[in-house]
Amino acid sequence: MVTSNMFYVLFGFLNAICVLGHQGFEIHSADVEGEKLCSDENVFHIQQEQIDFLMRKVSELSAGFQQQKTEIIQLKNENQNLIRALSDIEKMFQSSRRKDGHSKLKYENGFKKSSLQHVQEDGESAKATERKGISKIRKERLLLPLPTTRSPPASKDVIAFYAYMTGDSIDPGASRTLIFDKIITNAGNGYHNATGAFIAPRTGIYVFSWSMRLVNSAYHQAELVHNHNVMGVAYLYAPTGDHTVSGTVVIHVNQGDDVFIRTQSGANSGNIESGPGGRTSFSGWKLS
Repeated sequence: MVTSNMFYVLFGFLNAICVLGHQGFEIHSADVEGEKLCSDENVFHIQQEQIDFLMRKVSELSAGFQQQKTEIIQLKNENQNLIRALSDIEKMFQSSRRKDGHSKLKYENGFKKSSLQHVQEDGESAKATERKGISKIRKERLLLPLPTTRSPPASKDVIAFYAYMTGDSIDPGASRTLIFDKIITNAGNGYHNATGAFIAPRTGIYVFSWSMRLVNSAYHQAELVHNHNVMGVAYLYAPTGDHTVSGTVVIHVNQGDDVFIRTQSGANSGNIESGPGGRTSFSGWKLS
């Protein structure tokens, strides 16, 4: 009896444990299901927010596309207007060129014809004038006297001279005035071959030139003197053979001033030559 009762008690205890365990399992399963439902709701909510965000972006892109499409249509219209305007301008330009070319061609043709006519008329007139001139010159030549070999008289305003040595100056030494005894030109009568000096008839700017010929180791310095002032010097040393040197000055000379050539003070040696092979000369002329 005791054993049977204990069996029933043990069976009841085990049954109670099973019932309690089943109830606890059911409670745990319910909690798991609740947590799963909460998690699914959160995922759905997040996905819904993402969908809403994408829809807004699509709407914004669509609006931007429509605006760009409108701007493209406006640009196309403006481009078409510009093309038509350029075409009209080109047509006007071509028309203007054709008109100008026609007018220019007409003008050139008329000008060429007129010019050719004038040239022909001028040529005929020139030929006629030339024939008349030649005839007149021939008649005048018959009335002219025969030419003479005499040169025309010099103008009173011309002052010029040229003279040279007809022979050698034998070892003239230093500070010796050179005498150019042969006068070729003496307009104004300013040069005096007795003294070798030129005395200016009038005040003005004058050009003076002189040359000196030396041979065989001779050496001299020939200077141009104006009122005892040296204006220029020409030096020559002839070691061997025949040599010539010249000098030129341009100076202002008053009326009555004298100008002459002399050997310079200092060392001088040998003869100053003048002959058919080369002249020692002195010349001058008034510029103004």
